[in-house]
Amino acid sequence: MSYIPEEHSYRPALPPVPPPRISGTAMPHGVFLSTGSAGTSSAAGLFITGFSIVSLGIISLIPTYVILWTLQEHLADQHLSLVALLLQMGGPGDPLRWAIGRIVVNLVSFFAFLVLLRATPLAAHHAAEHMTVHAIEHHGTDGWQEYVAEEPRAHRRCGSNLLAGILPAMLIGLPLLPLFPPLGIVVAVGGWIYRQRLGYFLQNTFTTKPPTPRQLQKGIDAGLEVIEKWRREPTPVLPTAQVLWRRGMPQMAAGAICGVYVMGQVVEIVSNWLDW
Repeated sequence: MSYIPEEHSYRPALPPVPPPRISGTAMPHGVFLSTGSAGTSSAAGLFITGFSIVSLGIISLIPTYVILWTLQEHLADQHLSLVALLLQMGGPGDPLRWAIGRIVVNLVSFFAFLVLLRATPLAAHHAAEHMTVHAIEHHGTDGWQEYVAEEPRAHRRCGSNLLAGILPAMLIGLPLLPLFPPLGIVVAVGGWIYRQRLGYFLQNTFTTKPPTPRQLQKGIDAGLEVIEKWRREPTPVLPTAQVLWRRGMPQMAAGAICGVYVMGQVVEIVSNWLDW
């Protein structure tokens, strides 16, 4: 029997560790990425992100008000007050007028928010986030940095796709439901079926824009940081609540709730000022 030195004995190669499932979000000052066990931002930064996104909704009330006031001036039906519907100060008594007005207000409000979002650094950081995640998913955890600039801005797991499936029901379906239930249901179901296409359209047109080299580098830096942290402990077993915390969901939700409260106060102040 021949002796085989230990260092020359057969050892099966271990399978490569697959890249982690990375989630993230755009922040006013950069990119947040997380594997569920590690993240790249503080709780305060995530809170500010949630608050900032809702604050954009507050600011978008200004162009929304201007657009609706302009439309109102050119409407033949003066019984339909779009501005009153925006400020939730009642509306036309006729259900059909209310449904039409509500849909117009919803669509204009959403459009104004999207245009404002597109004008902020959030849209560029959103693109940098997606491009970084694409590169890691397509090229692994080593050497992916050189491919980031070539990756697409839209991502199939973006929350915009889920939002796109819900928005048709919220913006159009719900106002139609009391008067035309079948039509309201068709709009809601159709929106859900085509959510992926609508989501990609929203991402490519409004919620992302080409990042500058500096903005793209913020995505790369976040990717390098989260992978380094993941390599220290690739597969930890953590409670669900802790995973959600490390993915930043509670912190951003808290910021968004505070933003909604502020938005409510602003609408109330404006309504009293206009003395509707």
